[in-house]
Amino acid sequence: MVRAMRKSAAARLALAAALLAAPAGPARANEAFRTCMDPDVSSATMVDFCKRAVEWGGLTRREQAAAWTNVGVGLSELGRHGDALSAYDRAVAADPRFAPAYQNRALARQKRGMVKGALEDFAAALKLDPRDAPTLVARGVFYLERGLPEEALKDLDRAVRFDRDSADAWYHRGRALLMLGETGKAAESFTRTLRLDPNDAAARLQRAAARAKSDPRRARADYDAAVRLAPNWAEAFAARGRFLDAQGDRAGADADFRRAFELGYQAEWLNRRIEAMGG
Repeated sequence: MVRAMRKSAAARLALAAALLAAPAGPARANEAFRTCMDPDVSSATMVDFCKRAVEWGGLTRREQAAAWTNVGVGLSELGRHGDALSAYDRAVAADPRFAPAYQNRALARQKRGMVKGALEDFAAALKLDPRDAPTLVARGVFYLERGLPEEALKDLDRAVRFDRDSADAWYHRGRALLMLGETGKAAESFTRTLRLDPNDAAARLQRAAARAKSDPRRARADYDAAVRLAPNWAEAFAARGRFLDAQGDRAGADADFRRAFELGYQAEWLNRRIEAMGG
């Protein structure tokens, strides 16, 4: 029940805003650099034009770091995390005080299983910008994925303090609280997510899980909403099926389990249930 953070787009937008707000400099005559900083271009186009911008020259060290960071972002979006690391290394070399280079290199290192290096980069980014909510959220998710909800919650509590309007921060804070068994606080955190994004199906599903035992009526409403918002999401049907099973609604559960199976949900328990239904 984990939905991906909207991380890459946020990094692009932040870089573009930061550089467009900077004083005019040589980069303003570098058309390749302007395309490099355009958040709406494709990943491949961004990589190509950011490299051209650096080759064209005339960029400040900060602008070089931004261009190489966007090369890395584009390569990461293309699934080329190893190549992205090289780009982030060049960004850090160009300007060691450019926090987004560390933040994004941490994410690429995380994808490559480089735990120590990722943590070092998260720490470096937060040393430069201790109030940066996206970095705090990213490190919180890093801890969650390693089964460390206590450490995650520290970062996610800070993230919501610094950015009350971060749907990602509230969502992953809810996940941490749910893992810690704090179901009431988790439900409140998912509610904050849904106030910011009412169509977040994963937040509905997570809030349903948080409410399942204490408030089954409202939990059922959230399960139904998750399925309605994401009608092809196998996990939503599987989760609602388990809830209905626990509520004694075997027919409803069977219908959901069959739909989850049709949508490609893979689990031994589900295979056994489908067999029990007659295939």
